[in-house]
Order: sequence, then structure tokens, then C-alpha cells
Amino acid sequence: MSVPRTLIWTPAPTAELQLNLHRALAGPAALVPVASGTVLLPRRQIGFAAADDLAGRVRATGTSALLVRWSPNGEVWTDGEQAGFTGSPRRLVGLLRWWRLDARPGPAALPPDAAEVRALVDEGRADAWVTTLPTTAGHPINTVLPVVPVTGGSPLP
Repeated sequence: MSVPRTLIWTPAPTAELQLNLHRALAGPAALVPVASGTVLLPRRQIGFAAADDLAGRVRATGTSALLVRWSPNGEVWTDGEQAGFTGSPRRLVGLLRWWRLDARPGPAALPPDAAEVRALVDEGRADAWVTTLPTTAGHPINTVLPVVPVTGGSPLP
């Protein structure tokens, strides 16, 4: 994994979050519904500052958001108020932003289902969705969901 990976976890329901982010022209990101809320997977080349802005937009929708950025050398995380790190994460953030974060040693406290999504991202299982995301905001947010046909109450043949 040469490009750092980024995810944002929020306890917000996926459908509600998708609507709110679409209204705010925030993104692009793939949304992964999990039992504990939603995991946002921004485009692969996103920088920490842009990812932090996206997490801020998630927080502005009325819920919390935990931003996690990692590479084989370490991870850095922030929930908007506190920040932490493991390993050597300065290259993930940039020197100036690193000093502003005032991060303390310690891993991110992701719920187990969000940590499972992180493991799948490490395996490259999200690359098909994340690599096709546009580079600018204002585009629809992709939702990685099983397709469930809605038939207006009538059963499918």
C-alpha cells in the first residue's frame, strides 16, 4: 500500500447521511453501511486537510465523525476535538497540520464493524469504488449497498 488510506466513521444512518452530504455538495465518497452507522471512503488521493474538511461536513450534519488516515508506517485520527496516532504518522498529515493537531499516542477507537471495513480496505477490496470517484465535490455520493429492488408493495415475479 503506497498511497495512504483514509476513512471516516460516523454513527449516522447511511441514507440520512447521503442526503445531507448531497445537499451540502460534500464529497466525493463511497458510503458503506455498518451496524454502528456509516463508513465514508473518500477518493484515494485525498489529502489529510481535505479529508478533515469532509469529516467536518459530516459533523455539521448533526452527528460525530472519526477521521482515520493510515499507512504501513502508522496512523493518525481525529474526532474534531481530540487526535491521536500510532507509529510515525507525520507524513500522513503534513508538518504544519501535525503541530496543530496536538495528537496523543494511541490507536483510533473504531467500532468492530468499522474496523472490519478498514481491514477490507487494506486488502484492496474497496479499490473498485474508491478509485473511480471524481476528484472534486459536487458529484453524487456513491453508496456501497446490496441492490434491493423496490416494487411499490407488489411482489417480484
